[in-house]
Amino acid sequence: MNSRKEEILHTLEMRKQGMTAVQIAELLNIDRTNASRYLNELAKEQRIVKNPGRPVIYEPLSEEQVHVDNSSAVTFDALVGETGSLKVAIQQAKAAILYPPRGLHTIIFGDTGTGKSLFAECMYQFALKSQTLKKDAPFVSFNCADYAQNPQLLFGHIFGIKKGAYTGANEDSPGLIAKADNGILFLDEIHRLPPEGQEMLFTFIDKGVYRPLGESNKTYEAAVQIIGATTESSENFLTTFNRRIPMSITLPSIKARSLDERYEIITLFIKQEANRLKQKIEVEQDAIIAFMLYQAEGNIGQIKRDLKLVCAKAFLHYRTKQQDSLLVRKEDLSLPVQKGLLMRKDYSEDLKQFLEGKGNLLSFEPGATEVVWSQDPERNMQVYNAIEEKVTTLSDQELNNVDLEQLILGDVDAYFETYVEELTQSTLHKELLPKEIWQLTSELYEVAEERLERKYNEKARFAFALHLQSTIERLKDGHTIIHPDLNNIRKNFKQEFQVALDLSTIIEERCHIEIPFDEIGFISMFLSIQVGQNTALPEKNVEVIVLMHGKQTATSMLETAQELLDTTTGIAFNMSLDMEVQTIYNQLLSYVQQNEAKLTGGILLLTDMGSLNSFGDLIYEETGIRTKAVSMTSTMVVLEALRMVDMGRTLEDIYQNTLLSFKAIVKDEFNLHKKKQKKAVVVTCFTGEGVASKLYERITPVVDKSQTEVIQMQFIEKNAFLQHIDALMAEYDIKAIAGTVEIDYQNIPFFSAYEIFDNERLRVLKQIVNDDIPLEKIGKSLQEALTSVSGVEQLMMQLQQLLHHVEGQMHAVLEPSVDAGIMIHLAFLIDNLRNGGTSRQFDNLTSFQKKYRLECDLLRTSLMPIAKNYQVEFSDDEIAYIVQMIQQNKITSTYPLTQKN
Repeated sequence: MNSRKEEILHTLEMRKQGMTAVQIAELLNIDRTNASRYLNELAKEQRIVKNPGRPVIYEPLSEEQVHVDNSSAVTFDALVGETGSLKVAIQQAKAAILYPPRGLHTIIFGDTGTGKSLFAECMYQFALKSQTLKKDAPFVSFNCADYAQNPQLLFGHIFGIKKGAYTGANEDSPGLIAKADNGILFLDEIHRLPPEGQEMLFTFIDKGVYRPLGESNKTYEAAVQIIGATTESSENFLTTFNRRIPMSITLPSIKARSLDERYEIITLFIKQEANRLKQKIEVEQDAIIAFMLYQAEGNIGQIKRDLKLVCAKAFLHYRTKQQDSLLVRKEDLSLPVQKGLLMRKDYSEDLKQFLEGKGNLLSFEPGATEVVWSQDPERNMQVYNAIEEKVTTLSDQELNNVDLEQLILGDVDAYFETYVEELTQSTLHKELLPKEIWQLTSELYEVAEERLERKYNEKARFAFALHLQSTIERLKDGHTIIHPDLNNIRKNFKQEFQVALDLSTIIEERCHIEIPFDEIGFISMFLSIQVGQNTALPEKNVEVIVLMHGKQTATSMLETAQELLDTTTGIAFNMSLDMEVQTIYNQLLSYVQQNEAKLTGGILLLTDMGSLNSFGDLIYEETGIRTKAVSMTSTMVVLEALRMVDMGRTLEDIYQNTLLSFKAIVKDEFNLHKKKQKKAVVVTCFTGEGVASKLYERITPVVDKSQTEVIQMQFIEKNAFLQHIDALMAEYDIKAIAGTVEIDYQNIPFFSAYEIFDNERLRVLKQIVNDDIPLEKIGKSLQEALTSVSGVEQLMMQLQQLLHHVEGQMHAVLEPSVDAGIMIHLAFLIDNLRNGGTSRQFDNLTSFQKKYRLECDLLRTSLMPIAKNYQVEFSDDEIAYIVQMIQQNKITSTYPLTQKN
């Protein structure tokens, strides 16, 4: 460990009362930024305690606070599936390690969560055991995705940095290859290496030599066996890697594992938790079955995380209710895990061998030596220590007033920030629902309006009526849905929950059914949303701070964005190249402290280099003001951030959307090379089964089911939902999202629940999903009409790619027929210009360009390659006409969530 870090740890241990980063810096006469960094590293390593508050206090660990993780090194013999699904993979791995003289470089293929990192460490342990490596040989692990957007920093980590390689490189820094000399270097997500990094790695693989970043004359040697891991399929993986790395191993997904192995995996993880806590854990039989059968999209990694969560819940109940042992109950499982029980009938015979005769509770006693991957992030005791700390520091009275489950479930303040804001004056299609459902809904909302002293329009009632109908049908069939965050709903929406209780009584009497507490939670959510109200969004007071190297870089970028949006939002800090880091930080800190009152919504820090991102954590530590930092900022990112601040969006929402600016560009580039995906429409609601099932029934008949899948999903929290969308996009081309909560993401068209029951809007969705532009057909039909253009089909492909890129940047979605029309217009325009034709005059060109300056610049830039290829020049008038076509034909929700700038 770093000697300075050891010195800080020793200082804290000598002063039991705890210290701040400033006190440590002053006492040891070191830079405050470095002191804070070392303290945070120690906290992440769980060698000290970081107490929340302002200022942050760091304390040494006490014996009572720590749950000790006693684990031994993992080996192939301890892996589940050693003689089954992993048998061939293990044989290949052993052969790779034993191959003379220093083993074979190896690539491990497998989906996320299949255990590639664990398998790599098993290879290392086997190398030690077989004496292929010396007992002190290093095993160095690195995830290439951590720095994939910063190639220079990535190269520096792997190959080392020579003094003077760039500003701030004041000393030589050894890389991972040097650290792994005479051992193994494990490169996770190796496919994320950029081309330059690949070439440098291949040179090392071929010749055993490398050059640190900034070294031009001297080469260095090292004896390192490379083990790479990737989620890419072996068929699609880079041929250069396949040629250089001779041994390839593929690990099976959890779906490919037998029930025997899955049961063994689950029980192993529970035994590990029992050992860590030194407490017996009892698990209900239904909970075991649910874990064995649910669809774990993240494979073994997800099973481990889900088990960790449910064991943490059990530990919380154990500590607060003074129970004799930890009890994992079925109702403590998350909704996706509980859905595994729906598969029980399909596996009834197969399950008997695991559970027959064992009673309703399965017991797991501590005692056996735990075998855990030494680098496993799930081995830490942070969750248990946090619960323990709360229990030991709060009085019984305080415990009664504090919802400790927030330690597990996290902050849910953002749950309802994005709920439905459907703005419309249209008449509802009441005939779509049974008359008695409408009557009951009206009665319920009259009670709610009187009790809650608020008004609900017919859009809100329509959404609830859909939900109510599906709920009644579902409960009559004996099928209930678990609300995954019921406790927080009861706490955060007390009035709504109380009214929902009374409404449930009316429903029960009228429909002769019993409404469970979980369903009351969903009713509370409907009562908490205001649908169709023209009220302004609350001011969030998020401050955008642009911080860049250079005399005027930040100021220039911010002023450009402000001029385009006609706003005064944002502030710039310029860091001249001769300015000390501490100086610019002090300026930033001083500004924040002086303006603390107006920064209640938090700070979004936009920087040009990742090194300045550390300011975000430091500002938060010293002031307590929530701060998010984004590096590699461009003018587009600043524009997007300012636009959303002016719309009143929250800090987290703005932060996530600014990250998408770069991601969208990358997506456009890579989509050119991706194989054709099956199309999908996602339908969503709070339960994933209520309104979503009604939307499913409306959409399914109008799409080609052989080409398009309609997927039902639950929406409880925005970020979790977007992660599911990201996962689906790896497999599907998502053409639209429909539901009760508006989603503005990745330029995917959104249709509200009400719009799906509007025949005209449903026709638009149908056209988006079903009508692909027939490029080949259009190309052939234009062959004779275009007299000066050869290769018409190729031109149409270029124009399609251009339009997709432009529409993505403009946040515009067009119907396929409009796309085709613009492409044909451009094709004839190019032909006309090549024949010496003249451009039309655009009325009021100057005012139009002022209003759509950004869009015109974007289109002109995107057309440059085509202009060069076909030797034509697009006039300002023609650019304006095309921008006008896009703007006038954009598909927008009839009932938008917010007014867009």
